[in-house]
Order: sequence, then structure tokens, then C-alpha cells
Amino acid sequence: MNIIPIYFLKEKILEVNSGMQGIDYINLVQLIYQLKLKEMQEHRREKNVYWVTDLVRCPLKRYYEITYPELITSQVFTPPFIQGDLIHKGLERLLKEAFPEGKVSVEVEGGKEVVLPDGKKVTVEGRADAIISSDDEKIGVEIKSLRSDVGIPLDHHVDQVRAYNWLFNLSYSILIYVTPERITQYMVSDKFSEGEVIERILSNKAPRYPWECTYCPYSVLCPNKVTSK
Repeated sequence: MNIIPIYFLKEKILEVNSGMQGIDYINLVQLIYQLKLKEMQEHRREKNVYWVTDLVRCPLKRYYEITYPELITSQVFTPPFIQGDLIHKGLERLLKEAFPEGKVSVEVEGGKEVVLPDGKKVTVEGRADAIISSDDEKIGVEIKSLRSDVGIPLDHHVDQVRAYNWLFNLSYSILIYVTPERITQYMVSDKFSEGEVIERILSNKAPRYPWECTYCPYSVLCPNKVTSK
């Protein structure tokens, strides 16, 4: 079997020991990277905008993403991130195929303005994986892919779904997990109140969870980093 290394996207390449010359090949690895990088660049941080994910994680991460945006670029192409993204896209397509046309919207973006105690107005924005619409209700779908099923549903995932229920005024949401051990789902009907949203925005608990520092690209410069003994 001939192994043909690929170096350039949509360009003539030189095949090594293949006996085949002058044939066009597509570099799918580079294509995936470029698409993810483009998506990240289209969602730049704004100072008066809080993402739903900001409400359920370390508040310092938002500050660092605004101050040091270059550091997050390294996270765009980690294998677990890409694998999770492909699972998302596959399930979103499955939902659109399984329900009547127009009943399912995917990658739904929304925003709400809230007023902080000092009178400052900020916007909370989020992107639901999918929303299923019927005559009298809207149902959210949040997809999570993990390496293990230990401890699911995780608290910050449930809180994220509660925030989406508030943001999109959903009747309830389905939190679905895809792991090597099982594929399962949980119904989350509770919602954040606006007061809880404001409380999360003002929170200075950093990190929110001790394990966050292990996976955070900003831990290399963060004075609040939690280290294991």
C-alpha cells in the first residue's frame, strides 16, 4: 500500500514513493483547522458582553480572553475539542433529519440585556446547540461529549442549560452526554433567574471549580492557579 503524505490544501503536491505525480489532494486536517480558526475569529470578545459560559466558570477566564486573546488560539485544534465538535455537528444533523422541516434550529444565538446594581447595562449572549419548536413550547438540546461518564450530569453543565432556559425562554432542555461508556440524557426544566445571572456576573470566585486550572490555557500566568500537592 502506498502512503501519500499531504502537505498543502488544494495544491499540487509531491508524493513520496507513491509512483503518482501531479494529482490534486485535499488536506482535510488543514481544512478542519482553518474552519475552526475562522469560527473562533468570528466570535470575538466584547467588554460589555458576557457569554453564558462565563456564568458557569472561573470569572478570570473572561478577563484573560479579552486581555490575551492569542493564548486561546492553541486550544482550537486539540483532538478532544475537534472530536466534540464533530459529535455536535452529527447530532445536530440527525435532529434536523428526524423532525419535520422547520421544527429544529441548530447553533441558535441569542442575547438579553441586564442591568447591574451600579446601573451599568451588559448583554448576556449564548448559543444553544439546538432548539426544537412545537405549537406551544420550545425545547433546548445541549450536547456534551466526555472521555468518561463519571459524575454526570456535571454541575456546571446543568447550570449552563439553566442559563439557556432563561436566555431563550425554553420550556425545558435535554442535556445529552456522549461518552465511551454510555449515551444518556437528562431533562433540565429549572431556569436561572435574572438575579442569579447578575450574581454570577459579579462573582469574583476564581477559580469557580478547583479542577478548572488543570485545563486552562491561562494558568501559566494566573496568580489564582490552584496547584495539586
